[in-house]
Amino acid sequence: MPDRFRSIALVVQAAIIIGLIWTLAVLGRDEFQSGGDDDAIVTPPATVVGGRVLIAADAQRAAGIVVQTPAAAEYRAAQRYFGVVADPRMLVDARQRYLSLGTQMAAAEAALVQRRADRARIQALFDEGRNATARELELAQAALASEEQRLNALLTERRAVVDGLRVVWGDAFAERPDATDALLARAAGRDVELVQFVMPAGVEPRNTDWRVNVAAAESPGAPARLVGRSPQTVPGLQGDTWLLAVPRAGLPAGARVRVLADGGKALAGVRVPPSAIVRFGGKAWVYLQVEPEQFERRALATDRPLGDGLFSDAFTSDSQLVTSGAQLLLSEEFKFQIKNENSD
Repeated sequence: MPDRFRSIALVVQAAIIIGLIWTLAVLGRDEFQSGGDDDAIVTPPATVVGGRVLIAADAQRAAGIVVQTPAAAEYRAAQRYFGVVADPRMLVDARQRYLSLGTQMAAAEAALVQRRADRARIQALFDEGRNATARELELAQAALASEEQRLNALLTERRAVVDGLRVVWGDAFAERPDATDALLARAAGRDVELVQFVMPAGVEPRNTDWRVNVAAAESPGAPARLVGRSPQTVPGLQGDTWLLAVPRAGLPAGARVRVLADGGKALAGVRVPPSAIVRFGGKAWVYLQVEPEQFERRALATDRPLGDGLFSDAFTSDSQLVTSGAQLLLSEEFKFQIKNENSD
């Protein structure tokens, strides 16, 4: 008998538990459906018509969509080339040699003047038959000829130094090698540093502003002056080699640098802030408000960076650019591609 009552009690308890589980399931489903209906009322759905996202003004405010006109901006297209800091040791040696030869030539010229005076004096004595023999005249003539040869040899060697500068570095370094304000003296004294860089063959730089910065850094760079073509080549780079002079920057010889060439007329456009940019399909996009409740997605080029944002000449300062909520608009435009997992 006790076993019978125990069985009945277990059956009653199981029935109560099953009833509680069923009640909780029904109430939970009603609560979920009620909550879903409330969300639909608070946030009216957007629609997509002809590639435009249509969303009511009150829904825009609720979603935090902000529209602003972009700031006007200018952009100069900058070409980028790779280069290397030239080693100035040859320039230092060449200038020192040139100055040393100049000193030796000054001494040789002074000695030559003295030899000519000696020969003229001995010639006069010999002609008058006084205290000058033919042997003495011959010795004076030989000494004069030797001094002339010495001076000519110094002149030839100095010309060789200039020719070497012209062949290896270009005409600009062969001009006035002894002048303290010449390019050779400034480069040898490291008042300027020389950068060799390569441009595509046949490109002639005109009306270009040059800058140089270290290849590993992103900065405006130091202003530079184009010296001209370089007779040397840069190992590993193909094209025409050119030389730039950069104010003293402490760059070690052989350091790789980036050469920036700003040429042509500045482009007029607007600055697109980062908050307005969305990524989709491997590209950058922005949304424009084309009507009070209509938005349209437009492609944005990313190859014109500014200090804070991107430059674009596809828009004007009157364009209504979405600067907050662009990602939401992108989601609304493509939400039909997202499978509703609760539809079953």
